Amino acid sequence: MIGYLRDYANAITALAYLFAVVGLFLALNGRIELGSAAMLWTWFLDHWDGHVARITSHLRHPGVAEFGKSFDGFADLIHGVIFPATVIMLINQGTALSLVASILLILAGAIRLSYFENVGLTADARFTGVPVSYDTPLLAILLLARPQFADDVFPTILAIAFMILALLHVTTSIRVPAIRGAAVPIATGFALAGSIALVMISQSGVQP
Repeated sequence: MIGYLRDYANAITALAYLFAVVGLFLALNGRIELGSAAMLWTWFLDHWDGHVARITSHLRHPGVAEFGKSFDGFADLIHGVIFPATVIMLINQGTALSLVASILLILAGAIRLSYFENVGLTADARFTGVPVSYDTPLLAILLLARPQFADDVFPTILAIAFMILALLHVTTSIRVPAIRGAAVPIATGFALAGSIALVMISQSGVQP
């Protein structure tokens, strides 16, 4: 089984898992901004593994490609669903609202990922509904904007924002273009800039 990681795309996915574990570890130890910075690296690596898989498709054994598809899906679940739900509960300090928001997000995320696993992209390379990969950058943006909100208001804003996003995950009335081609380095640039900004906020002494 470890041999599947000799594939370039799967190796990138494995690296994404490394950053995902680091992100969870930091967040659970009270360093939410640093954890989110690490999770942004998981996010952009998640796009690079697909990009590499497409350009090396002629070199990949069918079994390796199938493994990579499932391997990538679990990474999506961690950075796009489990991590945001964890941060919501941490910032809201276990309120009933955070529980409801986390349940909705995890259920919608699981439904969406299962749907994509079986149906895939539309004929014009678009997602049906908002993909869970949008959760990580949204979380980063909200955390960067946090100093602009009152301490007692931000937790509610965070929970409500992800409740709305959870509904958008499972809607069939929205078509979202896949991040491919030139969009991949753009997403990478956003992730790198966002992670640096989150580290700076963490180091500045702003409360997580």
